[in-house]
Amino acid sequence: MKRQVLVGLMMVNAISSIGKTFVDGIAAIGEVVVLFLSTLKRLPFLPKVMNLTIKQMVSIGVSSLPLLFVTSIFTGMVATVQAQYQFRNLVPDKFVGTAACKMILIELGPILTALVMAGRVGSALAAEIGTMKEKEELAAYEVLGLDPLRYLALPRFVAFFVMLPALSVISNCLALIGGWIVCVLALDITSYTYYTGMQYMFDIRDLLSGVLKSFVFGTLIYLLGYYCGLKAGSGAKGVGFATMNVVVSSCVSILIFDLIVAMLIFN
Repeated sequence: MKRQVLVGLMMVNAISSIGKTFVDGIAAIGEVVVLFLSTLKRLPFLPKVMNLTIKQMVSIGVSSLPLLFVTSIFTGMVATVQAQYQFRNLVPDKFVGTAACKMILIELGPILTALVMAGRVGSALAAEIGTMKEKEELAAYEVLGLDPLRYLALPRFVAFFVMLPALSVISNCLALIGGWIVCVLALDITSYTYYTGMQYMFDIRDLLSGVLKSFVFGTLIYLLGYYCGLKAGSGAKGVGFATMNVVVSSCVSILIFDLIVAMLIFN
């Protein structure tokens, strides 16, 4: 009898835990949507915080170029090597450039750029906002009659929204250059063959789909980074958990919305 009661209590606790997790998840999604709408309402004030926005663009975009250069070059090299391996003795070499171009423009460029930026600047945003919350700087803004969303959230939102597509385009170019380098140096494929392969079956929708995804990814990284910073616990441990949460949630959200956007565009 005691064993049955114990099993019953364990089942109740498990169901309660699952229900609480589900409700907390729905509540978090609602809070993120409210944050997004609240930020959009501050867009008319953008000219007044343009200097802050430009600083954030430099911090998010320009400062990320060295890391983006390395990841994009090697991404293009790997994509080209894999395409050549799959197509070996099946189709002409020019299709290596075709496959690499489509993989990079549609998926690899925007996805890897977003994942890298989520790890680099998304976590930094969460840590910055979490630290400001810990030191009561956010409360000080309100005491002074300043709107934190106008001076903190809006510049970062615009910077993410603008710079992610720009970095994605740069990543695409660097990845295609990396594919060309490995073709010429390692795969015995001429520059002309690779270039004509890139042009073959090229569709402007491939490029535009990657850019559209980057707009979505930039918005997601900002929202999750700012939200996790606001929800950060006290002390260094709380800020550390916030940075971990934003990286995990951003990566999962990027993959989910990648599927959603792809289904909307290509179906």
